[in-house]
Order: sequence, then C-alpha cells, then structure tokens
Amino acid sequence: MTEQPIAGRLPGRVVSALSALCALVAGVAMTLLAGCGEAPQLPLRVGLNPWVGYDPLVLARERGLFSASDLRVVELETSSESARQLRNGLIEAAGLTLPEAVELAAAGIDVRVVAVLSLSRGADAVLARPGIGSADRLGGGRIGLEDTALASIMLQRLLEAGGLRRDEVSLVMLPVIEHESALKAGRVDAVITFEPVISRLSSAGFAVVLDSANMTGEVVDVLVVRADALQARPHQVQVLLGAFEAGRREMLARPAEAANSLAAGADLTVDEYALALSRLNMYSDAQSQALLASPTDSPALGLARLSSDLKASGRMMADPDWARLFVPGLVPDRDGKGAQ
Repeated sequence: MTEQPIAGRLPGRVVSALSALCALVAGVAMTLLAGCGEAPQLPLRVGLNPWVGYDPLVLARERGLFSASDLRVVELETSSESARQLRNGLIEAAGLTLPEAVELAAAGIDVRVVAVLSLSRGADAVLARPGIGSADRLGGGRIGLEDTALASIMLQRLLEAGGLRRDEVSLVMLPVIEHESALKAGRVDAVITFEPVISRLSSAGFAVVLDSANMTGEVVDVLVVRADALQARPHQVQVLLGAFEAGRREMLARPAEAANSLAAGADLTVDEYALALSRLNMYSDAQSQALLASPTDSPALGLARLSSDLKASGRMMADPDWARLFVPGLVPDRDGKGAQ
C-alpha cells in the first residue's frame, strides 16, 4: 500500500520560524490523534479458484461494482488451496463446494456459510479417454482427481454407476490445472473435473461418462467466511454478498458481454464459455436466503446424504453444528461499493 503524504506538510516557500514551529506542532498533534483512532480496515480477502460459478465476483471486479478498499479477490489454483488459506487465516472468505465447507467445519474450523451460490447441472463431470464411453469400462483404469471432499463424492457416484469397487481403480491425485494435460498425455484414463476444464476436454474429443446433471442437488457451491471476520467486519461481508449478486445480475442482463469479458480468462471461446455457464444454476440472493433459512430440511442442499458420504469416505467423523454453520438473514450491500 502506498502511504499518503502527511496533511499539513510545510509549504515550499520561505516561512518564518514561528510559522514553521506552529506547523510542526500541528503535524505532531495530528499524528498523535491519528494514533489514538482506529487503524484503517484492510480489504476482506476472498479466495477463488478457477470455476465459472465464481465468475460473478470476477465480473463485478472488472466492472468496478465494489470498492477495492472493501474487497480483494485472491485468485488461487485449487479449491484445496482456498480451504487451506481460509483455515490458516491467510484469507477471510472463499468460494468452496458445500462438501468442502462441511468438511472444514467438522474439522473444527470456525467458518460460516453466508450464501448458496450455485447448483451444478453438468458443470462437474468425469471425462475419459476415447474408447471408454461408460463408467463400467473404467475397471482397472487410472482416475485423476483432486484430494477434495467433492471429488471423493463424485468418485463414489462413478463407482456406483459402473458397478465397481474402490480397489478396482487406481487413483492419481492431481491439481485441477493438470487434469487436461494428464488426460491428453495418457497419464490417466479419466479425470474427475469441472468447468472450464470440461469444455476444453469435450472440444478435444474426450467423452463425459458421468456428470452432475445425474446428481440432483449434490453439487452445490457456497460462500464461506471465517467466523472472526464475520463478527469483526460484517459490513465488508455484506459488500461481498452484494458484489456477487451485482455480478450475477450483470451476467444475466448482458450474457454476451459477460462471456466476451470472461471467456479468455477461462481459456475458452465465447461459445464454449456460454455452454459452460448453461450447465450452472446461479442462485439469486433471495433464493440463497431461503435455502439458508432451513438448511437441514432443504432437498437442494441434501445435508443428510452429504454427511453420510463424507463419513463413508472417512473425510469426517461427526456432523458439524448445522445451526452454527449456516447464517441466514445477512443483507447484501445493494450499492456493492460499501462505505466511501
């Protein structure tokens, strides 16, 4: 951050000794008074990995729909890195899948889900090399995936679809940035991945053998905030909610312009980006609030099945406190720019 010049700095022309002394005393007094006040609040740091469902906030940043003094988008390579930085206090908020958020809370990390962002309707998938057109053909194959809660659940659904046991496939842990190259190079036979990788691999001729369109209500993305940040900086969290909503509305109002702005960053053509976006249902703030108001009763969140899956895969031992994890009723800053 660039320091601002001290107010009351002596003018460049010659002044009397008395004027100089007065100016010096005034400057010292102002410094002391500033020291007694509150320190300037830093921007809320929000971690995002490459995923079309988080692009409303990216678009809001590009369109200047929030103040940089309130929010700073931290672009990270993987959702695992977002979770790690959130856990360690290096960022205050992050876009995560619901399974990742639940896993964090179950591990004792004091976080809050403040918004339900989107539902995947094919934007998460398993793609396989040519010659493997269905899940049952993956017996003995190598499957590339990230070490995340959602990938674990996708793997369970893949094995169920193919009638396979866990020991009938080999797992290769890969960050999402390596999924495309690993499948193209033949290092793996299939990858569990998500947009924009799906569109790039589909364009290259790789087949989808399972996708989230067949997993109704299971692949949900949420906005997670550290509890201490929510308590200390509620206004910035409201600005964050408002920025996501403003970006979502901008994408809906001018989809072609949004695709033109965002496609290159996802390494997609404009048409590919539009297709990727069509595989996602982005929730409005009102829809999000309705889901958060009664999360354990919501089929869209499917917490009972999610809990069972995470326990079965050994990723958590017991449920987190659902009432503590989900925070309804936060009102977005509709201006999106916060206090100026």
